[in-house]
Amino acid sequence: MKNILAMVLMVAFAATTRAAEWPHMLFPGAQQIQRLKATNDWGGLRSECETALSLEGHPVADFSPLPHYDSHGVRPEGKDAPGAVLSRESMAVYRLSECYEISKDVRYSAKAEGLLQGWAETTRHIGTLQGADEFNFNFPYALLGAYALSSDAGWSNKQFDDFVRSVVLPANNAARPNNHGNWGVLLLVTAGAYLHDQSILDKARNRWMELMHSQVAADGSLPLEMCRSDNSNWCGSPTKGIKGIGYTHYALYPTVIAAEILRNLNQSPYQTDAGTLLCKAYARVAYWTLHPDQFPYYASNHGKLEGIYSANYFYILQHRCSVPDGVEVLRKYAAEIPDPLNLNLLYGYDQ
Repeated sequence: MKNILAMVLMVAFAATTRAAEWPHMLFPGAQQIQRLKATNDWGGLRSECETALSLEGHPVADFSPLPHYDSHGVRPEGKDAPGAVLSRESMAVYRLSECYEISKDVRYSAKAEGLLQGWAETTRHIGTLQGADEFNFNFPYALLGAYALSSDAGWSNKQFDDFVRSVVLPANNAARPNNHGNWGVLLLVTAGAYLHDQSILDKARNRWMELMHSQVAADGSLPLEMCRSDNSNWCGSPTKGIKGIGYTHYALYPTVIAAEILRNLNQSPYQTDAGTLLCKAYARVAYWTLHPDQFPYYASNHGKLEGIYSANYFYILQHRCSVPDGVEVLRKYAAEIPDPLNLNLLYGYDQ
């Protein structure tokens, strides 16, 4: 009997200890939030949140968009297409949660909660591969916001919890071998943290490490990404490799954001062999970003590569495994680097 009681107490203590480790914000962390708070207009975030207060939610019941690419390139879609709506509202939730964290203004938290509630009440089916992709690419931002609201604003919503478990998580792409897998891991990390489900976080962290071992070649390149074209013939057609640097960024970006979240949860993968491979990949893509003419598909595409400077995650990696080429990219091309998460302000870098 004493042994059973001791085991129960140990389990209870472990659960309490784990719960005590949950921070107010998954990403960015408290230190980064303070950096943002100290800037004028919170680095533009305050204005974005004020605009988001008037955003009308348009959740989609049957989320079944068409493929992003066809044989001619990117398929045109309007601002009210399912993917565009999910992207816009997920990012709004994320930004509103940041504004609430900084100001404690309940207008921001209430608006974000309403947008989340709309998707939980409305969306019942993710019916296409592109639909699953859109949730992997966009919904992590909504989950980051949901975590912050539940942690700091006291928001609790069983309907949203059930939606995440029954609709969102079954669509995760973590098992896929390319950038879709990296985004799937990010979805698992954010969902696991929001739900306070350590089993999901363990699965995500293990898959994070598996992907680094399977994706990163001996020279630091990502072969499944560097060949990417601009159409549905992913690694073929006359434009093979035109988006190779861009898609390498697109795989490493969610990898880094997931690693930062795990780090903020005291479960960092950076110090593992897989973390070393991430740094190796960073050194390679930083070199290509600074010297695109050295990229294997530069000449065949007449020097017209796409997505070269989609490198805002460099601001983070300069703090984890700094490389000279990364510093030079940030110094020379900061104005050309899309940075919707304000990673420059949140992290900065040593110039």
